[in-house]
Amino acid sequence: MAAAPGVKKIREVRALCERPSARRKTGLFAVEGERIYAEIPPEDIEAVYMSEGYMRSHPGERCDYVLKDGDFVKLADTKHPQGVLAVVRQKKYVLEDVPAGGLYIILETIQDPGNLGTIIRTAEAAGATAVVMNRGCADIYSPKVVRSTMGSVFRVPFIYTDDLGEAVRKIKGLGITVYGAALSGESISGIKLDKRRAFIIGNEACGITDETLELADMTIRIPMAGRVESLNAAVSAAILMYLDT
Repeated sequence: MAAAPGVKKIREVRALCERPSARRKTGLFAVEGERIYAEIPPEDIEAVYMSEGYMRSHPGERCDYVLKDGDFVKLADTKHPQGVLAVVRQKKYVLEDVPAGGLYIILETIQDPGNLGTIIRTAEAAGATAVVMNRGCADIYSPKVVRSTMGSVFRVPFIYTDDLGEAVRKIKGLGITVYGAALSGESISGIKLDKRRAFIIGNEACGITDETLELADMTIRIPMAGRVESLNAAVSAAILMYLDT
């Protein structure tokens, strides 16, 4: 039977919503909202919190802790919570455990949560093998990123690495051609890309560092008309993922 969470439990959930350090320490994260809650693999759920109203309208569903509707707002991360929040165990991936495939996305210091979440979601739609990120990227388990993935965070293998260069070299060792997206590159309209490929997408403001770009087999760019100087990182990633598909 569901119990009312104490002050300590509420503080723990709020810490998971607000602090990357709490997520790293516990290996847990918070997932809020009815639609994305339905995407969570049941075996990964640590605990489920519901408002009284939500629990009444969803009889028979798992509920570990129940709060008055007005109190649920204190627990939630959104302004207009739907009444359900789950504490979920994080996934840990390493590149060696991911079955080799033909499309990898390599991210260097993508810091906007919306961009990262959208890239993860697009990666699933495009059939990407894995998303590889350096530690400068946003925390994939932050509430904003999780919501932006629309559930793809539970299905797309992603790897955080302390050495992005080494990860790129490992991917190249699988016979994957690595393309770096930069304004100085060759237009994608004039080249044929290898079928097994990886794309490096750089920071929203600074792009790919010279050190990382040197590891790419080829530097490419998306042609743009008018006076546009650059595209949003998530938009660029989506265009590249769907080339020749």
